[in-house]
Amino acid sequence: MIQIEVTTSCNLSCSYCFRNSQGRDIDPSIVEKISSCDSEFVLYGFGEPLSNRNINKIIRMLDGKITLSTNGIADIDEITSHVDRIGFSIDSLNESYLRTTRKGSDLGKILGNIEKANSKGFIEVVITRDNFNDVEELIKLAGNFGIDLILTNVVPPSREFYRRVLYFEPSKRVLELAGFLDGNDLEEDFIVKVIKDCSRGKGRYLERYMEIHRIAHEEGLQVNLLSMIESIERVQIAIQAEKRMRYFEEMAKDYGIKIDSPEFFGDAKNRECPYKNSIFLKADGRVSSCMILSRNHIEFVNNHGREVEEFIAGDLNYQEFDEVKESMHWFDERREDMENFPWCADCPHVSGCWYIARNEDCYINNPSCGECLYSTGIAKCLF
Repeated sequence: MIQIEVTTSCNLSCSYCFRNSQGRDIDPSIVEKISSCDSEFVLYGFGEPLSNRNINKIIRMLDGKITLSTNGIADIDEITSHVDRIGFSIDSLNESYLRTTRKGSDLGKILGNIEKANSKGFIEVVITRDNFNDVEELIKLAGNFGIDLILTNVVPPSREFYRRVLYFEPSKRVLELAGFLDGNDLEEDFIVKVIKDCSRGKGRYLERYMEIHRIAHEEGLQVNLLSMIESIERVQIAIQAEKRMRYFEEMAKDYGIKIDSPEFFGDAKNRECPYKNSIFLKADGRVSSCMILSRNHIEFVNNHGREVEEFIAGDLNYQEFDEVKESMHWFDERREDMENFPWCADCPHVSGCWYIARNEDCYINNPSCGECLYSTGIAKCLF
């Protein structure tokens, strides 16, 4: 699969978007270089694809299945018959929410375009605590049109948005070992009591601490108990969101549609790169491994800000596609098995880790995917 960012221009200003560049359309000659290099193309990136003046020309160039993701404001008449799927980003039917979070959105235009797309359409939703309950109305809308939904948790660009997430990054199995999933939460001063037991050489708090770590170690997991104890409210929110999502899934079944749901906890032992065997072609012609590593930005994860540096594997302005793919071969091998990267959320040293600050990890990966929310399904690719 080749994901093509056909433009970085956009007619909306979404508060959670990482777009940080001036508007630029991809040169059609760059698209021509990769037009027959894959069987599937996704037109989606940090911009609105329909803002590209050459979008019809680009679509006709591509020899394969085409998915286009749009915010639904521009008319889709000219492209509908030439693409296979059209995703519509609409996070709520609440116009007040859209005005504050997706500034410039127009619900009437979006609904009109969804109707035009007919069976080719599907709905994309970015969820936070602010709009999660609105999913119920979106399911009803999708059911009326007979189309499916894809939901993703937000990848926060700021501390403010991080406070509004529904998920908790550490592995659910570790939370289970510590008793957080059966209502037997650890006391707030559990670590202090463990330290006191250590000074005596024995005690029930030390025994419990050692048992949690023993089982986790046997299963190949790490444990960040301090993070869990300090984040009890977030854990409870994630548990409730997970239950609510099961309700939404049953509701979607009743409407005869599918809902692709995100996870609300990490899982160090069950990670997969959704971008493996694919590339992300930027609007400037340079090639990255995925959308998240395609440009410099700051995101918040594991209760800290993380400076992500762009990873560029090649440049189709002067290279051929095969040459670029070859230059990324080493990284493709690494992400084929995500256990080649640590799951930093479970690490007791994640707070203040100097590797993370350099976009590396303790497995000597650079760039690192050790905090990638997409690898665990907490965040989903909207295509």
